[in-house]
Amino acid sequence: MARTNTTLTPPTARVSAARWPGAGRAPRARAAAWLAALATAAAMTTTTAAGCVNFDREDQIADTRILAVRTEPAEILFSPLYLSPAAQRPPFPLPTTNIDVEVFAFDPRGGLVTTSVAMCPDDAGDSSCRLYKKEGDPDFKALVEPGRSEVDALLSPTVVQGEIDLDENVAGRVVPSRFSFAVTPSAIDFFQPKDGSGQNAPSIFPVLPRFFVRVENETQKDEGAAVFAERAFKRLPLTMDLADPTLPADFLGDLARAIGVELCAEPLPVAGADGDDFVEGPAACLRPRGPNANPGLSGFKLEPTVEPLDFAEGTLVATPDLGLESLVRADPGAQIALTPVWAEGTVERYQVLSFDIDTSKIGVENRVEDLACQWFVTRGATSRAQTAVEFTQNRLGVVWTLPEDAESGERDSLVLVALDQRGGTAVAQVSVQYR
Repeated sequence: MARTNTTLTPPTARVSAARWPGAGRAPRARAAAWLAALATAAAMTTTTAAGCVNFDREDQIADTRILAVRTEPAEILFSPLYLSPAAQRPPFPLPTTNIDVEVFAFDPRGGLVTTSVAMCPDDAGDSSCRLYKKEGDPDFKALVEPGRSEVDALLSPTVVQGEIDLDENVAGRVVPSRFSFAVTPSAIDFFQPKDGSGQNAPSIFPVLPRFFVRVENETQKDEGAAVFAERAFKRLPLTMDLADPTLPADFLGDLARAIGVELCAEPLPVAGADGDDFVEGPAACLRPRGPNANPGLSGFKLEPTVEPLDFAEGTLVATPDLGLESLVRADPGAQIALTPVWAEGTVERYQVLSFDIDTSKIGVENRVEDLACQWFVTRGATSRAQTAVEFTQNRLGVVWTLPEDAESGERDSLVLVALDQRGGTAVAQVSVQYR
């Protein structure tokens, strides 16, 4: 990521979390759902320690932390051909999807770190894949070559080691951080739920196998540190593409009607385009779409004020003042007001299939993505640890108050993790060097 160097003049005004607009008010339903999602996301990591450890602040980067795991692409769409057994499928090509996994793990103490990454099925028994053993999985035992080797490559941990370079990244970014996997047709078959006879019973709702990641700081472990490792998982949505453009339209139409929905030929209209008739809520038909994209985070706007009500509203699309990895210079105790900046089209329109319990019917709903932000710092404090458009008065920015006792030449970092509701993730980092 490109770096930006900036010198900041500390603002004279100050703001506390209690003054954040909306404090003490009941959030709207979607905002409440987002908070629940963020709480769940925070729970997707487990820390290894020598004893019981109490976290004073969830938003602080003080030891081994996995803040995010991002996959590219963020979702895989698979063909309805997987509804039938492999031997009975028509001879249409089924693609392999190459997945790049990036782990955003940090430890500002430095040290030699071992990182392992692997996958497990949706029904692995526990969220972080601790209980899953491929040797005891009858679906894995039933695999034949070459599919067995292809699936085994996903289920077997990829293990790497690297030394944290604190000169390169003051928050202690763990490297290597990038991993590549191939999700083949055999893997898509393997991850499908099975019926009583062991045949695929694909769901019209996303199947959610997981990448699980373990990061262990070997140096801190050897030195007897209380916290030296963390484990996290990242769901990879596998979604049946009922509008697969490679299949005949009459086949797809018959399949969709059998499920209880109608297909449209045209994709969702682009916001603001001529003829844009998109409305959130129930839809008449299911439209073609691509896989979910990770949020297009571009960087940050430096707000000229520390009053949150004066921050840029919504998902700001502009030229950022700071890039995805930036260094600024500021005085101890200064306040830095930051608002995330996004690429055009980051907020996606999409559709979901819904099930009406009262009528036992499947329907289609139009939705628009919300973006939520989680903020982490090595020192100091942000005015909020989490921001979401519908919870924080249509503003995603925060104020980072730097520590008063920082010494000249020392550095600190802020890390932003941006999430959408469908598994998309983006990360940016701002570091401060004290004058």
